[in-house]
Amino acid sequence: MKKLALGRAIMETSVLGGLRVLLAALGIALLPSIAVAQQTADMEGVKAASKAFYAALAVIDDGAAMEKVWAHTPYVTYVGPRAKSITVGWDAQKKLWAENNKLFAERNVSLSDQQIHVNGNLAWEMGQETGQNKLKDGTTPKNDYIVTNVYEKLDGRWLIVSHHVQPKPQ
Repeated sequence: MKKLALGRAIMETSVLGGLRVLLAALGIALLPSIAVAQQTADMEGVKAASKAFYAALAVIDDGAAMEKVWAHTPYVTYVGPRAKSITVGWDAQKKLWAENNKLFAERNVSLSDQQIHVNGNLAWEMGQETGQNKLKDGTTPKNDYIVTNVYEKLDGRWLIVSHHVQPKPQ
């Protein structure tokens, strides 16, 4: 009787061990597909954040549109096409957008040749900004820039943390 009980215990242990191995193997096999799904979701999130940023760029207001797409952190940075320095921090950003928007009657900017890379909670995007603006003084400068945007995933949401624009080299 003791041998039968011992044999049954060994068999149950063996079956449980086999199930553990099988479940572990299934988990490992599923990890790449979970990672790909997460990567795809993050890429789509960054694309949506980029689209929201360029939509906000077209809004001429007191900076409220930009307030929705930027991270409100002390480390956000902005270098615009006419900038002579780097604007650092959300408080400075908010002031900058409110002041800059006073110059514009219309701002039309589109992004092309978009290249995005996601790495964890950070993503960067490079591309070309083109379009034409209308200033309140009646001038209509054209946009022909190279841009780098950096996004950070904060509380599950992709927000812009850095925008750097420069004229295309001629």
